[in-house]
Amino acid sequence: LISIPRDTRVQLEGYGWNKINAAYVYGGEEMIKQEIYKLTGIEIDRVMIINFNGFKRIIDILGGIEIVVEEPLHDELSGADFDPGTYTMSGEQALSFARCRATARADIDRIDRQQYLLNEIIRQKFNFSMITKMPQIIKVLSSETRSDFTIWDFCSTGFVLLFSSKDINRITIPTKSAMVDDVSYQIADEDEVKEFLSGYLK
Repeated sequence: LISIPRDTRVQLEGYGWNKINAAYVYGGEEMIKQEIYKLTGIEIDRVMIINFNGFKRIIDILGGIEIVVEEPLHDELSGADFDPGTYTMSGEQALSFARCRATARADIDRIDRQQYLLNEIIRQKFNFSMITKMPQIIKVLSSETRSDFTIWDFCSTGFVLLFSSKDINRITIPTKSAMVDDVSYQIADEDEVKEFLSGYLK
């Protein structure tokens, strides 16, 4: 599981220097795939975009997810309101946990929480009992996502996760915080990123 900070500074063709999340705004899926390839050398062959409502619905179908909160998370913007402890989170709570940036490292901390949450969904919920819930999940995916996945892609990915070790390798590309023209960015060196990832993608 590889994450790229949303504030990573990239030069978008026709739009100049921007944060990488602007690529989706300006050029949709094709531009963001192009920027990911330029930055990482990884060619993206499938895309899935799920909206907030779909995320919440799937968590609720799965019966919630047990999450350990390690530090206070109180944030009006995301709706997160957690003291340290263990929670069985509903879809609404899990979304607020995943969106919260109100911590010392802001988006970097949020990436860590998102990766942890995804890993826990797979570790706790991807088992044979999930098969009975697949019709509901497929219904949500068909209405709340935009994707070029085929039915075979969904099934094959599900089987890989079902029989995997349930402990996903979670990494974030190396970046450094910097202010450029009074805008906060994460600065990534393309060669350094590719070298960093090569150790994981052999």
